[in-house]
Amino acid sequence: LDAPQRVIYAGTFSKSLFPALRAAWLVVPLPQVAAFRQQAEWMSCSVPTLWQQTLADFIHEGHFWRHLKKMRTCYAQRRQWLESALLAQGFRVVPQLGGIQLVIAVNGDDRALAQKARQAGLSVQALSDWRMQSRGEGGLLVSFTNLT
Repeated sequence: LDAPQRVIYAGTFSKSLFPALRAAWLVVPLPQVAAFRQQAEWMSCSVPTLWQQTLADFIHEGHFWRHLKKMRTCYAQRRQWLESALLAQGFRVVPQLGGIQLVIAVNGDDRALAQKARQAGLSVQALSDWRMQSRGEGGLLVSFTNLT
């Protein structure tokens, strides 16, 4: 995906497996691997070695891939349910090809709308909170992974 080798991908297994694991991963451009390994040697790791080895086996044996495949189907259904409900209420959902969150386009102050939604018990974030510049369309970021 990154032919010029300029992107570092980072993530955790907290959302894809379970939060208590507290293990993260990096995909680093090949020319940077040695430098990252050298820095990693100086850092302490809070994830026990046995957990790391178990996770490595879980991935190597294909269990993680099967889990992701199952969850993609489940999340696609949840996304469709939420998107249909939002569209029925007059919201405009921004089309996306994947992910575990959807974006609702809004006019006006998305931070105020997000605050109002949080007061109603919803887990919603304003897109403005994720921008470095104040330009751009407002929106709400909504996760659908834990909807039933």
